[in-house]
Amino acid sequence: MLTREQLAGLWISVPTEWDEAGDFDEKVFRDEIAMLIDAGAHGLYTTGSTGEFYAMDWDEWKAVQGAFLAETAGKIAVQVGANWWNTHDTIKRVRWSRDNGADAVQICFPGWMEMREVDYDQFLIDLYQAVPDITLIHYNVGRTKKLFNGRDYARVLPHVPTLLGSKTGASIDAYMELVLHAPQMAHFVGEATLPLAHQLGCTGSYASWFLMNPTFFLDYYQMCVDGRYAEAIALAMRMRDWLDEAVIPLIVKGYMDPCLDKAFTELGGWLPGNRRTRLPHAPLTDEDFAWLREQTARTMPEFLDYTP
Repeated sequence: MLTREQLAGLWISVPTEWDEAGDFDEKVFRDEIAMLIDAGAHGLYTTGSTGEFYAMDWDEWKAVQGAFLAETAGKIAVQVGANWWNTHDTIKRVRWSRDNGADAVQICFPGWMEMREVDYDQFLIDLYQAVPDITLIHYNVGRTKKLFNGRDYARVLPHVPTLLGSKTGASIDAYMELVLHAPQMAHFVGEATLPLAHQLGCTGSYASWFLMNPTFFLDYYQMCVDGRYAEAIALAMRMRDWLDEAVIPLIVKGYMDPCLDKAFTELGGWLPGNRRTRLPHAPLTDEDFAWLREQTARTMPEFLDYTP
């Protein structure tokens, strides 16, 4: 089981790769895993939004996780995305992950319809009671129609002792509330929030932007570890400008997480993956990708200059 102390550093989502026929491309997927390990990632996880968990059936999910766990075994700490649309099948994925060697699972709430507060709590309790011997990380994302705050975690933690961490896109104000009321958990933030959150005890980030330039983000993380917060904050402010000017307009157009993260992979140019996503969520068009490259070259040229 993954420990609280191991929840530190830059954890990177491995995109699920599809071939031209739309099937799982295991070779490219495995190649990317090996290259991310060589590039210095502190941990890897799969089948969240970037990994397109919602786009694969049970057999495909097992094929992806089998390749992931085989390629990472003994090399790096991992989390398996065990998300699905109901408690029964989420437990099925959590149990399979445990039985096949995963250190931890990352889970989100089933998000098709809103639930009562007690039902969100019970979902986490049910996962723990069904599989009490694997670490749980909560992917705390708004599209599930429920964001947990620190008080929510404090309410369920006595009943779910294996819930050790969260992945959150919280503002710094919301992050303060998380660490105030649930300080025993490792609450990871996005890249641009890291320097401020780190001063409040944050130990790491789930960093898809790492897919562009690992060296840049490892240096950025080390600035926080070393207490060089002024340097890190200056970079964070530039990244916020990049987000506003290069990424938000694409989100407004309707591009969501995997479409963007796979475009970031192709922008970096050092990984063998491509922009293919599973329909109906279409990848960036060539025109939009060229625009993203242009805006990135203008605002964050460092994202484009990684050499393995």
